[in-house]
Amino acid sequence: MESDGNLFERMRDFLFDLWVLDTHEHTELEEDWLKTPDGLCDFSRIVSAYVPTDLRSAGSPYEFWERIYSADTPLDEKWELFELHWNKARNTGVSRAALIIVRDIFGLPDLNRETYRELSRKVLESRRPGWYRTVLKDKAKIRKCILDRNAPAPDPEFFVPTVRLDPFVGACSSEGIEECEKWSEAAINSFSDLDAAMEKIFRRRLGEGIKAVKIGVAYTRTLKFEKPSRADAERSFDCMMSGDESAAKPMQDYLMHRVVDMATEAGLPVQIHTGIQDGNGNYLDNANPLHLTDLIMSHPKARFDLFHAGYPFTGELGMLAKMFPGVYADLCWMHAISPSAARNALSEWLDIVPASKIFGFGGDYSYVEGAYAHAVMARENTARVLASKVSEGAFSESDARIIASMIMNDNAVEFFGI
Repeated sequence: MESDGNLFERMRDFLFDLWVLDTHEHTELEEDWLKTPDGLCDFSRIVSAYVPTDLRSAGSPYEFWERIYSADTPLDEKWELFELHWNKARNTGVSRAALIIVRDIFGLPDLNRETYRELSRKVLESRRPGWYRTVLKDKAKIRKCILDRNAPAPDPEFFVPTVRLDPFVGACSSEGIEECEKWSEAAINSFSDLDAAMEKIFRRRLGEGIKAVKIGVAYTRTLKFEKPSRADAERSFDCMMSGDESAAKPMQDYLMHRVVDMATEAGLPVQIHTGIQDGNGNYLDNANPLHLTDLIMSHPKARFDLFHAGYPFTGELGMLAKMFPGVYADLCWMHAISPSAARNALSEWLDIVPASKIFGFGGDYSYVEGAYAHAVMARENTARVLASKVSEGAFSESDARIIASMIMNDNAVEFFGI
């Protein structure tokens, strides 16, 4: 019998030769990266996403991070603050992603006292035109990134635009309504005004070529959306504007159904954050994908891309994808959150969910180096899972390659119409 190692190496080679479609990024545009102050082009860039959450969990004070991510803080002072807790949490998946960047992209063996100055020099040197092509295309082999950033004209070589309508669906105060007014350039004095302003933004972004609508309100509220009447939504708006922020939910729920209706009529999917929220301290149960059941059942023609494997509710998300034709299971961010949990989720999903409904990779980083690192982790994980399935006789090696192409590229290309 052939060893699992040989199978894994072949699957790994296949996946690292494969161009992939990235279902979720927050990447700043290259034109903005080129304007970044020198004081932010250092080692701190490489650990600016997700690593702070784990270091704060390990005891790093919040005020340290204000200093570390300040362009005015001297480099050596940044390192002294960072080093105090780095070794306590460098074991986590997101820290491993940072170390992949250090090794693969900047050619250094580690992030430590001996390397942080050289790493910072190399990061500063990378602030140059063409860096995005080097990282995303030449190194990561990422065909396109679905971009969760309301940028009006992201570079089409790298990015596919979306619209994020959280300011409307998540509005819960008069201050939130003011933000909606600024974005829509329209006065909002009633619920009808708010509804119209949201549709105005949607139509504008539709004209700019968006391929999906994103909703991330699980950071601030439950994903359980009731189905209130329009009159209920109007009363909710009026109470909220009178100062009762707790009254906002019926209005939010109504607008969420409107979002799904608008997206479906336009032939677009709705991407929804489920599972773990970034940062320290939140209500995980708010983001349980099972809360979406009523919403899904109310919109049988809609397509939903459910993010982050619903972690830690990965089985629940998998069952939604199995039960509902319009629900798709997305591993974006997951390989960096927990490589082992991502492998377990993918292995389980391949037993219960049609392979055509699984998206295997989305980086979820604000900088291109993070997208590269996560792509490495996703390819490694997918190779391990598929090699194991072949070894145990679940399907042939030929089938495994077809599935690899589906979950890492083909499914998303078809789903988003790329």
